[in-house]
Amino acid sequence: MSTFAENLKTIPTVENTVILRLYNEREELVSIIPNIPGRQGSIRIFQHLADAKGQINFEAAKEGLRLFGEHVEDAQKNPGKHQKLELLLGLKNRETLRIEIVESTCSNLLNNLYDQKASAEECEVFIELLNQGKLRAAEKVNNLWEPQPYIIDGVLNYFGTHGNARMEGKYWDKIPLKTANYTDQEFEQGGVRYAPGCMVRTGAYIGPQTVIMNLAFVNIGAYISGEGCMIDGGARVASCAQIGKNVKFGAGSGIEGILEPAGRLASIVEDHVKIGAMCEVTGIIGEGSVIASGVIMASGKKIYDEDTGDFVSPLECIVGDKKFLLPVIPPYRLAVGGSLPSKKGNHNTDAVILKAGDLRDSATMRHFTKQGILYG
Repeated sequence: MSTFAENLKTIPTVENTVILRLYNEREELVSIIPNIPGRQGSIRIFQHLADAKGQINFEAAKEGLRLFGEHVEDAQKNPGKHQKLELLLGLKNRETLRIEIVESTCSNLLNNLYDQKASAEECEVFIELLNQGKLRAAEKVNNLWEPQPYIIDGVLNYFGTHGNARMEGKYWDKIPLKTANYTDQEFEQGGVRYAPGCMVRTGAYIGPQTVIMNLAFVNIGAYISGEGCMIDGGARVASCAQIGKNVKFGAGSGIEGILEPAGRLASIVEDHVKIGAMCEVTGIIGEGSVIASGVIMASGKKIYDEDTGDFVSPLECIVGDKKFLLPVIPPYRLAVGGSLPSKKGNHNTDAVILKAGDLRDSATMRHFTKQGILYG
């Protein structure tokens, strides 16, 4: 049997592919393969196996296993070691995988960004992929959020290739506004309402049916899904933060951003979340949850769950020899500001309190509404 390296010689190269996404038959994202050293062979094989519609069927999967050569036996002996291969190994008759390819006009774009060698022109191509939402700093794969470190690499590379310049007639900065040169047609096609005084930097994705209110600020690398999103007046969505669909982000509130280290998970607000006014949030806020006005959700702050009588464990994110603990609000919970007595009872410690009950329960909703602590 031919080796993996020998088989690759028979397959076309894919220098203009940036990333490849793999979806199962339920249209769930099951894998992302960036075109970086060590993963280029996998991209070439998956792209080679797909038909004109981007589908990989059972027969194509068998061919893929042949192309992966000696790695197949290793994958069978060591589950979890070769996750891309396991997708092919687990494919059953009449099942399919679907690939989605993100391409650019530049060859080996991620390699150049990773090495901080990309030119100003290559960085502009990368920023446009962010503007279009084709790349993002974190994606949910197999129902778990995964950081995409090449986004941080790209943003830092952009800073290094662009000097300060006059913008909007009165600003001196490196990053222009996303809409600086928009035509009326581009505003209409984007489907976003930009209220006077808001500022959205280039490299941020703003999905259709989003309202960016007066004095709101959205930084480079941020991703706002749209479909009913409201970023209220004076709110701040920082670098690479991720906002889901139908999120109400309250006036004056902010979400933490990241620009380093590459590999740290960005702060994430999942779909259908409501965040009250004057909140500061970080970590992951689960789908359908509500954050009452004035909540400060900082790294390291205790999150106490009244349902379980215990603290919610933070999510560990390890980058090199550093460990980051990201606060987590579970889905469909109401979070309020509060405090907890110390073990000795001689002082109180500031905390985020998860009120008992699930927001999908009508009786719970009526109770919270009667108390007047839901953000409307």
